[in-house]
Amino acid sequence: MSEHSVPQPTDLDPLNLPDLLDGADRPLLTPREAQRKPTLLATLLGWLAVLVALVLLAGIAAALVILAGEYRYANYIYPNIHVQGVNLSLHTPAMAHSTLERHYARFTRNPVVLTYAEQTWQPTAANLGLHLHYDQAVQQALAVGRGGIRADNLRTAAAVWRHGYSLPLHMDVDQAAIQQYVLALAPQIEQPPRNADLQLIGTTLIITPEQVGVQLLVDETVQEITAALHSLKPQSVAIRTRTISPIVRDTQVAAVAAQVHALFAAPIIATVPSDETYLCPPVQACTWQWTPRHFARWVGLLRTVPVSGTPTFELVVDRRAIERDLQPIAQAIYRPGELPRANWNNGELVVFREGTLSRGLDLVQAGYAIEAALRDGGGTAQGGAPRIVYLPTTHLPPPIVQANIAKLGITELLGVGVSSFRASAPYRITNIRAGARRMHGLLIPPGTVFSFNSAVGAVDGRNGFVEGLAIIQNRTQTEWGGGLCQVSTTVFRAAFWAGLPIVERHEHNFRIPWYEELGEPPGLDAAIYTGWDDLRFVNDTGGYMLIQAWVDLERERLSVALYGQPQAKRQVRMGHEVIATVAAKATPVYIDDPTMPAGVVRQTDWAQPGMTINVYRTVTQAGRVLLQDTFRTEFEPWSDVYLRGTR
Repeated sequence: MSEHSVPQPTDLDPLNLPDLLDGADRPLLTPREAQRKPTLLATLLGWLAVLVALVLLAGIAAALVILAGEYRYANYIYPNIHVQGVNLSLHTPAMAHSTLERHYARFTRNPVVLTYAEQTWQPTAANLGLHLHYDQAVQQALAVGRGGIRADNLRTAAAVWRHGYSLPLHMDVDQAAIQQYVLALAPQIEQPPRNADLQLIGTTLIITPEQVGVQLLVDETVQEITAALHSLKPQSVAIRTRTISPIVRDTQVAAVAAQVHALFAAPIIATVPSDETYLCPPVQACTWQWTPRHFARWVGLLRTVPVSGTPTFELVVDRRAIERDLQPIAQAIYRPGELPRANWNNGELVVFREGTLSRGLDLVQAGYAIEAALRDGGGTAQGGAPRIVYLPTTHLPPPIVQANIAKLGITELLGVGVSSFRASAPYRITNIRAGARRMHGLLIPPGTVFSFNSAVGAVDGRNGFVEGLAIIQNRTQTEWGGGLCQVSTTVFRAAFWAGLPIVERHEHNFRIPWYEELGEPPGLDAAIYTGWDDLRFVNDTGGYMLIQAWVDLERERLSVALYGQPQAKRQVRMGHEVIATVAAKATPVYIDDPTMPAGVVRQTDWAQPGMTINVYRTVTQAGRVLLQDTFRTEFEPWSDVYLRGTR
């Protein structure tokens, strides 16, 4: 609480009333003089008595006047008395109280008008804990000239009449109430600072500009209000505030924002160097384009708060996301080397020929190249032109080596095919052995289609094949790889019994007896012709498969086995049905052979009836039917065939 008062005036000087009773001292008359002048003395004494009587009468009259005045102004404030400049002359206490209330009514209604920017507030005296002591001021005004000694009162009254007298108006100010009122204004005035911010959603960059904060200075504002109240007049008071600067300014995010805008200014085109275009698929150009909408998934904004406390923004690139999107390109331009060849070795696979290097995309370096193009932004994309990124290629190591081949999980025999080549010519046995070698140790990746012709490769002397006689279009001619169909037939049987989907298989034109020597039904064969007819099946087991091929010269048998993961084991049931038969041709066929002496005749083929036969297969796994397929074969009737020497 604080109290305000107008300074008291100087003490009033006491009234200087004339001392009429104070005369000059004179010597007494001697008896002789008294006797000589009795009339003069008596005269003087008479006048003196008259004068005293007059003075007494005047004093009595004055006393009566004062008493009359005191009686008249008994409940009134003496004239010329003011309270804080308000004239309360001849006011009763009630009148004086009412006069003061009217005078300060506007002040007490709105003692101050608080302003901030375009806002105003008009608190009342009660809001600010302001109280004016009217009663105290009235009582003090009424007490002037009414002290304990009447003579002093008289002098005071005379002085007030001549010079006037002013009293202060005291007031109480509740600082706590003012502070509470000011604090209540804080939500309407204060504004926290807002940092500049960036948010990246897809290709849209949301920029939040900085905002300067405002803090209400409570103590300073309370002091200003208190000082204004002391004037006892309505005042306008500006609310005191201070600005608070944000930590992150617009200038600090501008560079990153510019980088992001440049990043999405143009698409990115990836291509392989001109000397590597042979890697591209034949039906696809060596270019791939990513739009900003696509590569927006590769970038983001990282907001960090270091020890200094000032947040920073950084454009980050997710190279893993880039590498994921590069995978289709990597697969498209991948040129695999040869997989290693392995022996079964009773379930412990042993690599006996290492694989060769592959050629393909260098994922890591390609990721760096694309990241550099992103960070470069529009530097190389003038006018919105696409940014060109050359994808680096490299030699890639074989995916399978001895150190990791066990991880393939090839531990189970899936299917076996067996065929007899009894009484085959030496050249035929040579080609069977060469074909078996080309099959042995092959690894078939999961999900791929095995091609017999691709696996065999070139049927020529470099791969161990020899020429032999073959009957083509009813004439004998020399051909490479005669007897290779023995190998394709045996591989077909292994895939058949492994329960694998067969996507291409061709029957022979006529029945070949040795394909049925081990009790197999007719129609369980597969003819191939390099460049035309192929044998193909799908490795749908979900894992790698291994081919093993053995030639038993003593028993004159060829065996082909397929191994894979245990969960790929399937159950296969076979059935067959002869649909129709046609009698063999009775007329023999003679074919001139210039390599034989004239007059020599040798039979090469024996007459066979024609036949139409269906071979049925049902493949199940864990009680669920996977495949039900039919292999239809139509053998033509065949004649006895003889070679006739013409040399």
